[in-house]
Amino acid sequence: MRDQVNAIIKGGLWANSVIFITWDDWGGWFDHVDPPNVEPWTDGTQFRYGSRVGCLVLSPYAKRGYISKALHSHVSLLKFCETTFGLSALTKRDAAADDMSDCFDFQQPPAPPPASHPA
Repeated sequence: MRDQVNAIIKGGLWANSVIFITWDDWGGWFDHVDPPNVEPWTDGTQFRYGSRVGCLVLSPYAKRGYISKALHSHVSLLKFCETTFGLSALTKRDAAADDMSDCFDFQQPPAPPPASHPA
């Protein structure tokens, strides 16, 4: 991941980029917060999210040291792209998703890129 972040910085793309670093597995750690039920299925069961996973937001406009209290999911990354580029939703789930806008402050002066570290 470090190499990809360094490539964006060295390529001069930092000023116009956002990088989301997230995981697809909860790592076996106990989570005291039960995942919410999202939508009922036709057989009476519920679609629900799994355990929470972290997501780091790197951007010149990301709120420094911010920990979001909003319910985001991996679908929120898609919703962010749809919102940013004015695209239509692909499904009902991404149409209803949060777009992670609470993680940004576009009125703040842009932050410099993180320090580049050799591989």
